[in-house]
Amino acid sequence: MYAKTFLSLFIIVLFLGTATTSFAHNESMGYSDLYVKGNEINYHLFLDQRDLLGQFDSNKDNNLVNEELLSQKEGIESFLQKDLRIDVDSKPLAMDLLAMNMETKGSTRGVVFQLSLSADEAIEQINIHYNLVFEDAPYHTSVLMVHSGEFFYQDILDSNKTEIQITFPQSEFAQSEIGSVLWKYFVLGIEHILSGYDHLLFLLSLVLIASRFKDALKIVTAFTIAHSITLFLVASGRIQVVPSWVEALIALTICYVAVENLFVRKAKWRWILTAIFGLIHGMGFAGALAETGLPKSNLLGSLLMFNLGVEAGQLIILCLLLPLLLWLRRFPWYRKMMISTSCLIFVLAFYWLIQRLQ
Repeated sequence: MYAKTFLSLFIIVLFLGTATTSFAHNESMGYSDLYVKGNEINYHLFLDQRDLLGQFDSNKDNNLVNEELLSQKEGIESFLQKDLRIDVDSKPLAMDLLAMNMETKGSTRGVVFQLSLSADEAIEQINIHYNLVFEDAPYHTSVLMVHSGEFFYQDILDSNKTEIQITFPQSEFAQSEIGSVLWKYFVLGIEHILSGYDHLLFLLSLVLIASRFKDALKIVTAFTIAHSITLFLVASGRIQVVPSWVEALIALTICYVAVENLFVRKAKWRWILTAIFGLIHGMGFAGALAETGLPKSNLLGSLLMFNLGVEAGQLIILCLLLPLLLWLRRFPWYRKMMISTSCLIFVLAFYWLIQRLQ
């Protein structure tokens, strides 16, 4: 009995441990939205609150609120000015912090900083120097969007790309960067699924009862098609969802599948259930992506590459997981081990459900 329970725990830990580093905070996503007009720049900066807790969580409750931020405005201004700079003609622009507000983007709670910068003359070229939070979160990324009239530029800032030069004016999207941006979205898709331990636990629950590779393939294909539909619909703004409710529903789908595993022995018709639940998970995939303000001129390509990245990450995990599960099915105690694993998954998912409903 103890051996089976240990093996169940080992499978979950191995599955999540090799697939995600989310339990230790070393990655996060932010947004850098710049609006350039004449000699002025309005900068909307979003940072994950986890990247700020170490310095600005004054009451040590692992949560930031607006009042807490306002009481430390001078310290926050110094923090931003130290590692964030925009140069015009090789001269750094003075930065004013206009406002700070707690917001939730997708499933990420963070802070939106409203910044204002101005130059002496109309801005024709800027050099962005972004080195925020990399020391504590080396895998932090910030989706960069620059707007100036009809001009739009898009890129992704990370620890390997902290400086970007942008020249104005241009009437169309910077074509030379399209390939780089699309590749970045592909990588973001992989990172999103590998760090989305709730989605991964859902996949594990689904394939636990699969006795053949063919059954697992049908389940994964149904999940892929379904979540791709809602990913595109939500991220493109065609349908609106409440992120907190989507996250709670995702936890509920995991609970349901885990319970069903206790009574269902064959995966023949599970692909139908997977398709329905996949629609909900697609909304979750789209949560953070929808907040990036994807450009209309490059919307389809960015969404497609992100989705392909999600599928690639999913395929990597399943290629590692399925051979192990199919091999374990040869043993007579597999059913008991699978039930133990499903019970553990249910407990974890139910905890997420209660947490997200709160």
